[in-house]
Amino acid sequence: MIELWGGIVIGISLTFIVYKIRDQAKHSDETLSRFTDQMKDVIYIFDVKPVFRFRYISPSLDDYLGEGTVSQNYDDPYDCFRRIHPDDYELLVNKVTGHVNYDEPILQRWRTNDGRYLTFEEYTTPIYEGDELVAVQGVIRNVEAAVAEREALVYESRHDSLTGVWNRRAFDETIDRWKDKAIAIGVIIVDLNDLKRVNDENGHSAGDQLLQRTAHALTSRSPKVYRLGGDEFVVLVSDVTESSFEQLVADIHDALDEAEISAALGSAWDRHVSDFKELYDEADRMMYVHKHRLKQDTSLVH
Repeated sequence: MIELWGGIVIGISLTFIVYKIRDQAKHSDETLSRFTDQMKDVIYIFDVKPVFRFRYISPSLDDYLGEGTVSQNYDDPYDCFRRIHPDDYELLVNKVTGHVNYDEPILQRWRTNDGRYLTFEEYTTPIYEGDELVAVQGVIRNVEAAVAEREALVYESRHDSLTGVWNRRAFDETIDRWKDKAIAIGVIIVDLNDLKRVNDENGHSAGDQLLQRTAHALTSRSPKVYRLGGDEFVVLVSDVTESSFEQLVADIHDALDEAEISAALGSAWDRHVSDFKELYDEADRMMYVHKHRLKQDTSLVH
């Protein structure tokens, strides 16, 4: 609710600024410059007809994209088309040809002089003469920090904070995406044998290090590693042949052995999975078979 209200307030404020610019522009370019030069948001007026050109760009654009950007765009109005991110190019074309929803904020990425892309949110107002679009004007706000923060929150919500691998939420989302798809899926369940002993004998810090070493060993063989909680990890793969999957299982065994990590593994693969739970339960059953065998081997040694 707070975010929604904040967005409404920003939208109203920026809309007021756009119309203020429009009013000021009717009177004097000098007045317009005094009104906008000290603003951090980028304000512009771009004429589509009769001449394709920027009528005004606030100096703050140089602060974001680099010194000389404003003058370059005055001299060459096509510079902005070269600076726009390739994936956003069509959006820019649609903006100056009247084929976007001007009532919605527009997200776009612009290249800086040093080659980075920054994300901006724009509130755009079209200017018509009769039914013909003759100009667009807008207020552009740098939202790079907000986008980075949002991406960080998304990352944290889907990754295990201790080990950095995917968490249960990401696991559930992956399975949900595979639902009703006839694809080959392989599941490898990894259950540590020594976590409780390490925690009891050496403290939880040592246990955390064991979990981190396990995650590192698994991700060295596959990017789709999930920690479902406690000492249980799962590796998921899709669109893989049975022989490739068996090789991955062997590679994971080797990685854990090289890291001197004791764990029980269970795996299952199916060419056309109709019920993921059945496949997962089969891998889980094989993991317990392996764990029981390891306990037997340990008791025989002692």
